[in-house]
Amino acid sequence: MRVLGLLCISFLIASCASLPEPSVLYPAQLQTCALKLTNFKQEVQQQDVQDAQLRWLPQYPHLAFDRFSLALLPELQSPKDKTLWLNYVSRQAAIQRKVEFQNLPHKAGINFDAQENCAAQLTAHTLNDKQFWEQITQYPPEIPSNYQDWQRVIGLYPISQLFAAPAIDKEKTRIISDFIAPQHDYIVKYGVNDKPSLNQATIQRWFHKANEKSDLEWPLLTDSQITQLLTYYAPEFMVESVSLDDKPGQVEYRPDGRAAVNIKEPALYVSHSYTRFHGKILLQLQYSLWFSNRTAKSSLDPYAGKFDGVLVRLTLDPQGQPYILDSIHHCGCYHMVFTLDPTLRFAPKQAGTEAPITWYIYPNKKANSLRITLSHGEHMLKEVHWGNSSPKARSLSLLNYDQLRSLPLSEENNKSLFDEQGMLSASQRLERFYLWPFGVKSPGAMRQSGHHATAFIGERHFDDAAMLEALFLPPGK
Repeated sequence: MRVLGLLCISFLIASCASLPEPSVLYPAQLQTCALKLTNFKQEVQQQDVQDAQLRWLPQYPHLAFDRFSLALLPELQSPKDKTLWLNYVSRQAAIQRKVEFQNLPHKAGINFDAQENCAAQLTAHTLNDKQFWEQITQYPPEIPSNYQDWQRVIGLYPISQLFAAPAIDKEKTRIISDFIAPQHDYIVKYGVNDKPSLNQATIQRWFHKANEKSDLEWPLLTDSQITQLLTYYAPEFMVESVSLDDKPGQVEYRPDGRAAVNIKEPALYVSHSYTRFHGKILLQLQYSLWFSNRTAKSSLDPYAGKFDGVLVRLTLDPQGQPYILDSIHHCGCYHMVFTLDPTLRFAPKQAGTEAPITWYIYPNKKANSLRITLSHGEHMLKEVHWGNSSPKARSLSLLNYDQLRSLPLSEENNKSLFDEQGMLSASQRLERFYLWPFGVKSPGAMRQSGHHATAFIGERHFDDAAMLEALFLPPGK
């Protein structure tokens, strides 16, 4: 009956019904706390400010999940790994509650500190609660796919993909050809100043100590260490520039309530994540640039429109060294994967799934920075190589990606850049009218982390826990 009750709760939340009371997983003295967190989420939903980056469920009101944390559930055996995992998902929930609270237009009657106290009590209880671990491992939460089956059914996907495959291959050939094409005459270099004076021995020591705390060798570094790594490994971006559309900037809300990119404040948004890779857990550093527009090439360019952006993800090896680089635009399009380690080899392409563009970038021991060139207008990656940082590069402010989840709208109010479905609706593209048969909602539109579908043929999410693993042979093979 308990399982049935939990399934009913999940159905109700998925169908936008009123949130039910918390699960009976919690003892009587904590039911009030669980209900308080659930009522808070109900208020968040009623005011339409729910954050879509993480998966929240009413039976676990103090936790929030991403694809990686859910993929790790079956591997949690030791008490210390369960503790690390629980701290990870409870902290994600705390970040989500904070941005949702900041975004509430009407906060009357909500005591945020009391919310956090309740979450801490529930987390402490569930750590040693056998029933909780049995429940969450036997019936793990699921993150909905960003592919919509009904669109593929109506769009006759089996037939549509046959017509699309040649066009996709042609576009990949065009992108690859740009890697050997001459760069534009006018390039502006952007970089992060004041990088920490780290060395490889220090980084390896950090990873070694972190891995010792986990039987799974999960490199959960401190916030300070993560910040230093994000700054230390930040690439230098070389942007071909022919218009204001090619200037990266800081995302903000204007006085009229519209989101925009302030190109007077060049910025690089950063975050971190984790991935499974052939028996290892690897740390990933994420860097994203935002542009005001993707420049139109014609009066009816289906790919042009407001906002554009590039997300670059640097995966580090178990010793904290650069291992793999991959990139997408903020729409999830143009997935490109580069191996930075000569011992890695790409796996054969998976049948029935669109493959990303792949490339080998060989190390340069004399270089101190990855240098990434972006094309003008389209902001496509057209070169990646190791080089020395330019002292004349324009400075990029390093900003936390989470700021996009709660931007100042006025002196009193904040608002997320993304809607409750993780979309930036102001960035819609005309291409959505002919690409909808492939199941991706609003192709071409910018979207929030956790919502990047990266293939039209087959299915692949940028944050799938084993996505990179599937693209590479096991090391040494």
